[in-house]
Amino acid sequence: MKITLKHIADDTGFAISTISRVMHGSDKISPDTQKKVLKSAEKLGYKMPEIGLNKPKKYMNVALVASGFHEGEFYSSFFNGLNRASVNYDVRLFLNAVLDYRKGLKKRIKEICCDYFDGIVLFVPELQRADYEKIQRALPSKYPIISNSMIENPVFPTVTFDSYSGGYLAARHFQDRGFKKVGIILGPPERSESRFRRNGFSDYISQHQEMELVWTTPGDFTFESGVEAFHAFRESRKKPEAIFATNDTMATAFLETAKKHNYSIPQDVALIGYDDLPHNMYTHPTLSSVQTDYEKLGNATLKALLDSVSENTVDASLLSFVPVSISRKESS
Repeated sequence: MKITLKHIADDTGFAISTISRVMHGSDKISPDTQKKVLKSAEKLGYKMPEIGLNKPKKYMNVALVASGFHEGEFYSSFFNGLNRASVNYDVRLFLNAVLDYRKGLKKRIKEICCDYFDGIVLFVPELQRADYEKIQRALPSKYPIISNSMIENPVFPTVTFDSYSGGYLAARHFQDRGFKKVGIILGPPERSESRFRRNGFSDYISQHQEMELVWTTPGDFTFESGVEAFHAFRESRKKPEAIFATNDTMATAFLETAKKHNYSIPQDVALIGYDDLPHNMYTHPTLSSVQTDYEKLGNATLKALLDSVSENTVDASLLSFVPVSISRKESS
């Protein structure tokens, strides 16, 4: 039988993250704890890693478990932001892409927490509360894990962008620009961040009598749904003066399709997206958007993860929102 970190954790009573840090020579673990862990490892016949105490390291190994990775700027911006933040916290970030969250996710996470990883950052927006609860049951007690996906009632500590404020700020931006009749391209209804962006937008409008939400169309965050949204707009009898697309991919699709049909933006309809991806500077016109800073997200995420390691506890009630802002460009 292969002896893993979990066996040592069960034998000593320490968290797997503590065992892992001892094996990697962390200087933040007390000598007494190190002695107990190493004694247990020797007793159980655990094979010490080559990067053990003879070559001490001060870094943490963190697995970023994420779904939906494909070519496109959102995922590169997300990973690069967290990777830049990892330098600030002596963290080595390892990407574990999940092709289908419905197959093998729980098993993969269980394998990760028994390998040489000190914690997990989880970004699987498709998960519902029942899915998180299944993952929780598969993890050792007090294993450090932070989620970057919005959920109304978190199972794990969660650090994410303030989607509600993003929608709220988009509506206020339209009001500041003098637009009264507005519309929205929704995201997938099963995704919490979609609902929060919609709610923030509609709440601001309902609080200002001079504004009216005259047009709503479904979307699913894909380019194709942005194209369909333009055709729905084109056929609508009651057209808005300005539209909030709840992500940049749909906003870009709407903008490019509008141009093909001889619509001018913002003259015929103003447009704002969400995420402020780098390509927004290269559309014509340049695309306004709700700005999300992924390095700030990474800093907040890794700080929360390190706090859970140092305190040897996982605070499932933690729900921390990273502020967003408006990046105004030519489209609005």
